[in-house]
Parts: sequence; C-alpha cells; structure tokens
Amino acid sequence: MKKIIFVMLAFTFIGSLCFAQEAAAPAADPAVPEAAKPVEAKTCTGKIDSITTGDAANNTAPEVAVMDEQGQKLVFVIKDNTVISQSNGEPATLIGLKKDDKVIIMYTTDEKGVNGAQSVQLAD
Repeated sequence: MKKIIFVMLAFTFIGSLCFAQEAAAPAADPAVPEAAKPVEAKTCTGKIDSITTGDAANNTAPEVAVMDEQGQKLVFVIKDNTVISQSNGEPATLIGLKKDDKVIIMYTTDEKGVNGAQSVQLAD
C-alpha cells in the first residue's frame, strides 16, 4: 500500500513539473503611457517671414514663421504661456512683432512634429 501511494505521489510530482511554466511578464497596459521622454528645448535664430494670428472660431493658435540662418523656414505655434520680449528683456506682444524682425526662439517639438514656442525674443 505504501508503495502504491509513493508511486502515485511520484507521478503527481513529475506530472506537475511537466506542466509547470515560468511566470509570464505582465502585459503592458495600453491605457498607461510609457515613461515620458524628457523634452529637449531648442533654439532658432532668424528673421520673421510671416505672422498668423489665431482664430478662436476655428480653434487655431497664432503662429510665427521664421527663416533661420541656414535658409530653412520653421513655423512656431505661439501658446498662451509663450513669453515674448524685446532685446532688452522688456515684455512685448505678438502684435509688436513684424516681418523681417530678427528673433531668437526657444522651442520644443512634440510627438506630432509641431514646434511650440516657449519664448520669442527680439534680437539686435
């Protein structure tokens, strides 16, 4: 009788090893975003090519197009928190900017490739 119980326990133990699996890594929850990559601030120096005012009715933000020193045209979205200043650091407004003004723009680019201006400073 002891032999039969021992053999049954041995088969049970061996069978459990055959069906044992390693614990799977938990599946990533698609609702939880991956760790955000640090946003790198960039600088652009150039002359204003055009200024587009925003339109609340069409839900569009103001934009400033700048021709940089390499001749490349870049468009920057002016957000509510964008700081606009004169060359001496005094505050300025979007209305005070005009075509061919030399500017230095600090900006970030989002995952969609949109350049958001953090600051616009008139240059000498």
